[in-house]
Amino acid sequence: MSHERASWGSKLGLILASAGSAVGLGNLWRFPYVAGQNGGGSFLLLYLICTFTIGITLVFAEAALGVKTKSDPAGAFGKIHPRLKFIGVLGVLTSAVIVPYYSVVGGWIVAYIVKSFSVSEIQNFESHFTEFSADPVEPVAYFAVYLLTTAAVVYMGIEKGIEKYCKIIMPGLFVLLLALMVRVLTLDNAWQGVKFFFTPDFSKITAATMLNAMGQVFFSVSVGMGIYITYASYVKNDDISVGQTMGRVIFLDTLVSMLTGLTIFPAVFAFGMQMNAGPALTFITLPKIFAAIPFGTFFGLVFFVILFGAALTSSISLMEVVTTFLCDQVKMTRKRAVAAYTALCLVTGTLVSLSFGRLSGFKIGGKILFDQFDFLASNILMPAGGFLTAVAIGWVLGADKLTVSQNRYVQKSFEFCLKWICPAGVLAIMLNALGMI
Repeated sequence: MSHERASWGSKLGLILASAGSAVGLGNLWRFPYVAGQNGGGSFLLLYLICTFTIGITLVFAEAALGVKTKSDPAGAFGKIHPRLKFIGVLGVLTSAVIVPYYSVVGGWIVAYIVKSFSVSEIQNFESHFTEFSADPVEPVAYFAVYLLTTAAVVYMGIEKGIEKYCKIIMPGLFVLLLALMVRVLTLDNAWQGVKFFFTPDFSKITAATMLNAMGQVFFSVSVGMGIYITYASYVKNDDISVGQTMGRVIFLDTLVSMLTGLTIFPAVFAFGMQMNAGPALTFITLPKIFAAIPFGTFFGLVFFVILFGAALTSSISLMEVVTTFLCDQVKMTRKRAVAAYTALCLVTGTLVSLSFGRLSGFKIGGKILFDQFDFLASNILMPAGGFLTAVAIGWVLGADKLTVSQNRYVQKSFEFCLKWICPAGVLAIMLNALGMI
């Protein structure tokens, strides 16, 4: 069954959708606590260096390949060499693995939007979150709402669904984040958090800090999953400047991380709290802070709406990777592809959600199902995909075969980084995540 390939209605649609795929829980959830645990300003400096070397290069490479091949990730790598098709399949698999457990967290966000109206009634935020996440019904229901919302946008297609949604949510996300940042900066002792975030302590820069910064960049810009190949494959004309277009995407992604840091660190310092990792920061520490400030209910609601918008644009892009693969390679219609994959995610995500409660005793290597999905995607599949992408495009195809900019300096820098810096950097991330270095 053949299908007519869709396309973006405008370059702005591509930019905002791509920025939406990058801006997600990696910026608003993971970035603050990783930065806080790695020295604040010291980590920020290394993060920016890695973003504008490894991060931007891999984004350029994926997008340029998508524009050139007009295909899903598997088809794109297959056009480099038939034996390399597995790299694209790996990217699709990575996206497919992430959507179910990512949507479980998305369901928590939906729940906390609802719960923001009664935050003053919560006596113990730690036990409240533990009890909520372990409940066999409530988090599963919210997970289903989040997943079906994601599926509905993807179901409507590129221009009428993804592009239309991102043109609304991305500007709104920036406005709300700026408003929240301004409010937090008025808190007593807030500027201690700003100082911590922007003042590098060079004595704290270690090899581990560098590896953590590279890992955060990799997680934040969403490479190694075929997202930019997929989105760029829907570009109408080949004369698009990949460097200019994707450069704006990286800028917007970095800007959100900076604004998040300027929101979270001042809030945490103002109340003398610890930078917790994982769910604790978002679903325990921050609700505590919002409950303690004037109009905290409103600003807590704003924060979780921001989080919802950012998470949804990312899960949409992940689902679109799988959908495009099913359309291009399996020749399914978009509607059937979305329906089939959503049904699979409903089953898988329910099991992941239950791993905090009824299925908490089911562990593999000491990890519950949620942690297994996260470890597999973040520590193995994503870095492996990024490494293979750099090698396949940089060495097999040849980085010089993809033009990302007419500026000779930018083009040569891209080629050098893709062939030498990216493979070494991503390999180091993977080995560090596996505890081998």
